Parts: sequence; C-alpha cells; structure tokens
Amino acid sequence: MNNKLLIGFFLALILILSSCSMSSSAPTDPTTTHYYRGYEGIRMTIDPGSLPSTLYYYANAPDSYNAFSVDVEVHNVGASWSRGGIYVSGHDPSLIFLEGVNVPKTSGGFWEHCQTRLSMGDWDWSNIAGVLNCNFGDHGASFTGDPNTDQAIDGVSINNLFGFFGAGDAINDLLSQSELLSRLGLNELGNMDVDLTWDGQTDAYAFNFDFTEFGLNLDVLHHGAALMILMDSLSFDRFNGKSFYLAADNYDYPGGELTYISFPGYVRDTWPAGLDSTPVTFMISSCYAYSTYATPLVCIDPDPASQNQKVCYPGQVSLAGSQGAPVAVTGVHQESGRLSTTFTIEISNVGHGKVIYPGDLELCSPYYPGALTRKNTDLVILGDIRMSGSDQRLRCTPDDNIVRLNPMTGKGQIICTYDYEYATSKSAYKAPLVIELWYGYSEELQRTINIKRAR
Repeated sequence: MNNKLLIGFFLALILILSSCSMSSSAPTDPTTTHYYRGYEGIRMTIDPGSLPSTLYYYANAPDSYNAFSVDVEVHNVGASWSRGGIYVSGHDPSLIFLEGVNVPKTSGGFWEHCQTRLSMGDWDWSNIAGVLNCNFGDHGASFTGDPNTDQAIDGVSINNLFGFFGAGDAINDLLSQSELLSRLGLNELGNMDVDLTWDGQTDAYAFNFDFTEFGLNLDVLHHGAALMILMDSLSFDRFNGKSFYLAADNYDYPGGELTYISFPGYVRDTWPAGLDSTPVTFMISSCYAYSTYATPLVCIDPDPASQNQKVCYPGQVSLAGSQGAPVAVTGVHQESGRLSTTFTIEISNVGHGKVIYPGDLELCSPYYPGALTRKNTDLVILGDIRMSGSDQRLRCTPDDNIVRLNPMTGKGQIICTYDYEYATSKSAYKAPLVIELWYGYSEELQRTINIKRAR
C-alpha cells in the first residue's frame, strides 16, 4: 500500500510540474515584447491547398471543372507601414487564365504608368515637393496640362491623393478622401490643399505639401506613414497586380497585419491534342513601399579637444541586426568639431530582394513592357535625418539625399552634418540620431505544379 501511495505521489508531482511548464510557455507580456527587429518587411506564403501538386484537365468540360486559385498570404512582419502589389506570372497565358491578369499580344497599348520623383535636396516639413509624371496610351502620350485634353485620355486615372474630380476642377479635398489617411488614423485632419502645377518642360505635374498646417511632423508620420501619403498616386493594378495596405508589427498592431490575395483561374480549352501533361511554374512577385527607422545613440561633444572627464566620446556606433525591415542602418561613424559633428551612415540591403526607387514601383511589375535599370534600382531615399527632439534636418552629401547602393554588395553610405544647437555647452552628452529610410522593395517566390490531361 505504501508503494502505491508513493507512486501516486510522484505521478501527482509530475502533473503539477508539467502544468507549470505549460503555463510558462504562455504568451509573454506585450509590454516586454521587442519590436523593430528582423530582416523582413512583407512576407508572402502560397496557400498549399490552393495549388495542388497535380491538377487534372478535363477536355470539353465547363471552365469550373478545370478551375483553381493562386492564393497568397501577405503578412507585414516588419516595422513599417506598407503599400504594394502582388503579381502572378511565369505561366503560359495561352494555356492558363488568371482573373485580373491581361497580357497583351502586341507591344502597343500597355504603357500606362505613373512615376513619382521626390525633390529631396531642399526638403523640409514646410516644403515637401516632388514631380508626378504619368504616361498614357499606345504611344506613351503624357499629360498636356490642358484639363480638356487630360480628361480625354483618362484611360488611366491618377487615383486617391492626386485624383481628378473633373476637368478644370481644383485639386482639393484630396487627403480627406484618401483611404490611406483613414488607415493611418489621420482622417480627422479634414482637407489639405495640394499645390499641383503643370510643368510643360518636363511633361509632369509638380506637387507641394504642407503638413505643418496641422502641426504634423515626422514624430507623427514616422515608420513609413509619410511615405505612404507621398506614394498614394501610384496604382499597382495598372500592370496586372492586386494591391494591399498593411499595418506594421508594433505596439498598435502586434504581429503585423496580414491579408489574403487570390488569383482565381482555370486551364483554357486550348490544350494541345497530343499533350498528356505539362509542368507549370507560377512566380509570385511582391512590389511594395517600405521604410527603415533607426535611432542609434551617438555622442554630441561640442568641445572634443577637452581633456575633462566626459560621459561619452564620439566614435563608431555599430547597429547589430536590423530594424524590422529588409534595408538596415548597419553603422554610424562620427567625427566631432567645435561647431558641428559629421556622421557617416552605413546602409545595407539585408533582405533577399531588390531595392527599387519607391516612386517607380509601378514599373516593378513583371508585366511592365520596359526594363528596370540603374535609374530605378538600388536607390534609397534618406527621408528623415535629425537629432531626436530637433526640427533641424542635417545637411547631407550627396545633397539630393539619395543613397546609392552598390549592386554587387548591396551597401552604400551617406555623410551628414549636424550643426550644434547647444554650442555654448561644453559638456558631452548622449542623444538619439533619428534616421528614416524610404524605398521600394521586390521579392519573388515560385510554385511548380503538374497539369495532367484526365480524358
């Protein structure tokens, strides 16, 4: 009897210990969860149930018998707001039909696109400027500046932020009508006038924003929010894409937002008579706007020659890992003088995809008839660079605030100078350097299936 009691005691003890172990694996306190880490932005996953390894084709049958769907889970696992598009390509369009994918048989009639170029050289919060250029029609005819003519070629409209509300109408009430501002929680701001003027020499519209009217700054529109607004003129469905807006993985949306994008399709009745089976590879591409936000702690020393005891000394700051984005600030080297300090900021593509100038993201589609070149790729915009709590944007070289990455190494750098705001103080102190990068990013994944004739 004593042995049975002893065995029962140990069994009870094991159950108690195992229950404690299970409780320790429960979700951690969200206030202690670490965000803004990792190397990914948008993660794509093909639903394995949507594309079986073997798909059977039934001749002389309704399309529903030969139907399937390419379903993609799109998950924002990084630290930035994101807007982009998903594309499916790689298949024979004469054999496979996909809803929303229209591939012209000729080279004409498929050149409608918009590009946004930001003027970053003299950029500040009272003057966020850029150029919007849209080409339309078979011959790439662009805007003329004439409202009647522009309305006549509205086969591709400028949507959302730069949307036309009728020929000759002023471009106003735009931000209040944008889906994006509602998503960003800024829809209560009301209307904002956008200064949009035609430039006949460049065949483009020049635009100018003034966020300061609402007391906004990059402390409010950080982690890609400002970039989302500036890129809102782009449309990802012009070249057979399906678009998404996704919130970041942060305290407001733990885990990041995800959505499902489907491309329903079927095997066409053009199946060759002598073909028993054929492999088909679907390539899923993502093209999206993203940002990287980093705040390395640097040393500000207005009297670097002093031999007095100091709390810090300027030098090299290494940033281990990433900042929850596929492009990372990897290091900051500092050189201090009596009136200013210079930062050499090192940037690297740490993801598995391609960096694209964000205003050229429409051209990222695999169905764009042109080619992405060095003019469009490996370009990162220095969206924000200042000391935390300061309104002073640092002076940078190159002065267009564009970081050009080496296509072989994926690395680049930019040099920026901070003029001391507290130069009379001779005491060194630590302070965060705020850095925000804006860019477009593209990645691909593939799935091969076998299509077999059933009868």
